[in-house]
Amino acid sequence: MKKFNLFVFLLTFILILTACNGNEGDQTGAGTDSEGNADEDVVTVWTYPHYEGNEETGQQSYEEDLKDLIAEFEAENPGVKVKHEILSWAEGGKKFTAALNSGNPPDVFFSLFDEKYVNTGLAVPLTDYVTEEDLADLNDFGEQMYTYEDQLWGFPHYISVHTWGGNRAMLEEAGVDVEKIQQEGWTWDEFYEIAKKGTKTVEGKEVYGFVTQGQNEETYTQLMMQNGVRNMVSEDGEFMFKGDKALETLSFLERLRNDGIMPKETGGIDPAKADVMFNNGQAMIYGRTGPYKIRENENRNADIDAGKVDGEKIDFVLLPLPHNDGEKENAFGGAGGLMLFKQKDDKGEAHTENAAKLLLKLTSTESGKLGATLFIPPSRQSGQEMYKEELKLDTPNGQFVQRYITTLTPGAKLPEAIVQNAGKLKTESVIPNYQSFIIGNATAEETVKAWEDYAKTLGFK
Repeated sequence: MKKFNLFVFLLTFILILTACNGNEGDQTGAGTDSEGNADEDVVTVWTYPHYEGNEETGQQSYEEDLKDLIAEFEAENPGVKVKHEILSWAEGGKKFTAALNSGNPPDVFFSLFDEKYVNTGLAVPLTDYVTEEDLADLNDFGEQMYTYEDQLWGFPHYISVHTWGGNRAMLEEAGVDVEKIQQEGWTWDEFYEIAKKGTKTVEGKEVYGFVTQGQNEETYTQLMMQNGVRNMVSEDGEFMFKGDKALETLSFLERLRNDGIMPKETGGIDPAKADVMFNNGQAMIYGRTGPYKIRENENRNADIDAGKVDGEKIDFVLLPLPHNDGEKENAFGGAGGLMLFKQKDDKGEAHTENAAKLLLKLTSTESGKLGATLFIPPSRQSGQEMYKEELKLDTPNGQFVQRYITTLTPGAKLPEAIVQNAGKLKTESVIPNYQSFIIGNATAEETVKAWEDYAKTLGFK
């Protein structure tokens, strides 16, 4: 299987909504097909190149698979034609924004859910178009991610989940029952004792029990979730990174750093370096990672066997984030899928209904190939079943993923009035003060006070 660019995959969650220059042109094509037949209802879909083809294995690209689904849809719906466009990750966000602002978005667009699209009045809820069977088949978290004001505003292709990962051989050397942790989880204290055993010097090389990136507050945020705090800001405008919970979480990270379990230079480690350190045997446990790492690791092992890469093979295992004693395990993740739109010159209910049918076709059971190819769970239970061999759901890692996605909870959908200040709070106070903390220039108490003081200046409770 061809290696997939992790960077490109992560851009699914970072770049599709960013502002970049794009091409103008025919936005919707409604009322005429590609051959110019005026009696056809033309439905448009814009999406992204989720995966590439591989001639050696016979794997088609995402666009070729998309064309196959479109051909099936057109055969099932005579009189309806589909125009598709594959956007670039770098350019697609602004092209869509420009089309939306002009009142001419495509009928169907790949996007994370965003409340601002609903606020334009051009997004169309799917509530009246999905069947009970569709909803019963859809992962609960996927439905929650696209639900806003009691309406369903999209249908996801897949469910992503953030995990930690470990080196099985190192973990078992430390006396760990890996499958037990995968299925039952672990507390902060249990994690600390295990990670401490994995911290050692081997042939002059430091091996850490745990390695993570310190470029932003992500690890802290995810540990706060394991301490009962899901969001930085609640939907009613309360700043949540405060008080005892915040101090406990920072103190846990401080203990890991001060005891040498985590590198003291964590502030200078970015996600790519954390991944390299794990691959090089410098970490027993690292994060964050996810199911995609399973295939990436298999490819690396194969390259080592083939002499293409130097290094030791790793038996990679997915691990849950540890939770504070007395708190519930709480996974973090996301969902990417398709949203439905109309244009300022509304083309009528029949056209919208055709666009909704297309959206559901493109997120059908068969479309689970998208998630399976990226090695992340399809959003439909039937898709997971169809592609269970590709996803290796019967392995311990696969069984862990199936369990862990049941602990996913959606983030707060903040009112538009506080979104901007929440972003300012994060970029101007939470991240820089966390960076000062993680390199040892500020105590936990100083960090939390700085956050609380700045939050008050922005009007948060």
